[in-house]
Amino acid sequence: MKSQVFVLGPGYVGRAIIDLLHSEGKYEITTLVRTEKALKDLSDDGANTVLGSLDDTNLIEQLAAQSDVVFHTATSDHLASAQAILRGIAKRASQGKHTIYLHQSGASCLSDQSAGNNPNNEVYSDSTTAQIDTLSPTAPHRKIDLAIVEERQKLGSLARIFIWMPPIIYGNNGKHKRISIQIPALTRFALKNGHAGYVGTGKNAWSFIHVLDLAKAYTQVLHWLETAPRSDLGLQNPYFFCESGEISWADVASMIGKNLYRAGRIVSPEPHVISDSEYVDLFGKYTPDIVGCNSRSSADRLRLMGWKPEQPDVQEAFEKEDLPLILLESGKFEPPNITLS
Repeated sequence: MKSQVFVLGPGYVGRAIIDLLHSEGKYEITTLVRTEKALKDLSDDGANTVLGSLDDTNLIEQLAAQSDVVFHTATSDHLASAQAILRGIAKRASQGKHTIYLHQSGASCLSDQSAGNNPNNEVYSDSTTAQIDTLSPTAPHRKIDLAIVEERQKLGSLARIFIWMPPIIYGNNGKHKRISIQIPALTRFALKNGHAGYVGTGKNAWSFIHVLDLAKAYTQVLHWLETAPRSDLGLQNPYFFCESGEISWADVASMIGKNLYRAGRIVSPEPHVISDSEYVDLFGKYTPDIVGCNSRSSADRLRLMGWKPEQPDVQEAFEKEDLPLILLESGKFEPPNITLS
């Protein structure tokens, strides 16, 4: 009998997870989609599809209650949808049913809000919860993370719940042509303004991970959780990082400038400092926090489990995977709509 899997957020990361699970042939996958087109596309790929949105919390609770495994990769800032999943898991627990829940948060919660001017030697490890437990409850995504941790403690052994904090996600799945947020946003900014840019000195750094390496890590942890005995001490730590290296924002800008210049889309490869008035073309007041601060992490748990990144590094993937898609874009420039909460 196939395990029932519910994927909330079948987009950039979620779609890659669905593809991997479908290829294994032992999961019945259901996902929530917002459009008729997505409903058809996912159905064609073998998933059961339900039309709805993150605000359809009763529906999300029902789908979670029917599922042995739940992934939430839609957003790290929608508390109601995460709470709906937890209610569904609690309903299963009241019936003696076990659930695995993998929730995607984000490495913005690790950021130091230093706005491009403060290289930081602190690298967060997920080998223990010690560093993560020092994070402010007002840090980005932290309100939801803490709500999940609290419910995790209440549910005990009937639910194996883990929070993922991926850093810059890059690259794309060649089948679906979906791309990420941060580096593409900086690339579109450069195309509009005629120059690549960085915040402050650009010395701050973020860790990064290819979307397909992240999806592979999710499935590897899922398989561990399906068989791990209750005595496994790893079950006590609710956090996972996933990274394959790091890059400074100045190096990101240099990478973008060099490639756009080579493509004949800007007049110079040299990046400039992004002024406060230009934040409107990026993430508004959140620009320094999203593309300017430090967020450095080490995927120690995954590496101990034998996980290894296999995809091209961030610069090669930008040249071969992301940039070609961005250069094909047309229409009115629209800055990304994203907030941190």
